[in-house]
Amino acid sequence: MARAALFLALALSSACAARSAAGSRAADVTVGDTRFRVTWAPGDERQARAVIRALEAAAPRVGRWGTLAHPVTITVHPDHDALEAAAQRHGYDWLRAWARYDTIEIQAPGTWSLFGASRRKLEELVTHELTHCAMYQLAGDDLTWMYKEIPRWFSEGIATVTAGQGYRFPDAEELWKFYEKRLPGSGFGEPGRARATPTAQAFHGDPIVDSDPLYQEQSEIVYGAAHLAAEFLIRRYGEVRVREVLRLMGRGQRFPSAFKEAIGISDAEFAADFRRYVVWEGWRR
Repeated sequence: MARAALFLALALSSACAARSAAGSRAADVTVGDTRFRVTWAPGDERQARAVIRALEAAAPRVGRWGTLAHPVTITVHPDHDALEAAAQRHGYDWLRAWARYDTIEIQAPGTWSLFGASRRKLEELVTHELTHCAMYQLAGDDLTWMYKEIPRWFSEGIATVTAGQGYRFPDAEELWKFYEKRLPGSGFGEPGRARATPTAQAFHGDPIVDSDPLYQEQSEIVYGAAHLAAEFLIRRYGEVRVREVLRLMGRGQRFPSAFKEAIGISDAEFAADFRRYVVWEGWRR
C-alpha cells in the first residue's frame, strides 16, 4: 500500500503542470491493474489528492466483482452545482457523485459539509461509484450497458454492500415500518400481508420495484432497501451467483434473463420474496 501511495503521489506531481484547453488539470494513476485519469479545476489540487488516496482503498474492494476492463475518468467538481450539471440531475441536494460506464463525477470532498468529508466517507463514496463502473463494464460495452435493464435495487445495493455503507441507511426495522404505513391494512393485518406474498403485485412507490417516486425526496429509504435486498441476495444465493448475473449480461443477456438463469427465480419473484421477508419480520430471527 505504501508503494501504491508513493506511485500515486509521483504520478500526481508529475501531471500537475499539464492543463487542458479549458484550464483543468489531470493526473494519470494506476491502482493494481486499473487505470484512472483524475481531473480537477485549478486550485483544487488538494481535493484531487484526497480522491486519489481514496482510490487506493476503493479499487481492491471493487475487485471482488471482476476487473475493470476500461480506464475510468474521475472529474472533481468545485461545487454542488457543477456536479449536478455534469450528472444532469437537478434538485438532488444529497448527491455527491454520479457514475457512468467509464466516468465518475464527484463533488470536491471539501465542500460536502462545513468540515468537509471524512476519509472514511470519501473512501466509501469512491468505492460505491467505482462499483457502478465495474458493474456496467462487466454487463456490457460503452453502447449497450445502459440497456441492460439493471434495477436500482441491484445496482445501488451491490454498490452499498461493497462500500460498507449499510450503517448510513434505514435498517430492516425502519423498512418494516415503511411497509406498515404503505401496505393496505393497518398494523399488517391480513390485507397488508397478502400484498407481500410472492404472487402479489408491488404497490406504487415500493422502494424495491418502483423507487422512482421516492428517489429524489426519500433517497434514504431507497438506498436502505437496496442495501438490505442485496445483503439478502448474497446471503441466500452467494456471491458466485451474483457474479454470474454480471457474466451473463456481459455475454449479451439483459438483467431479467441473466438473473433468472443465475439465481433460479425471476427478479420479480425475488423482490416479492424479499418484501415478504421484511413484512413477516424474518430479519428478527
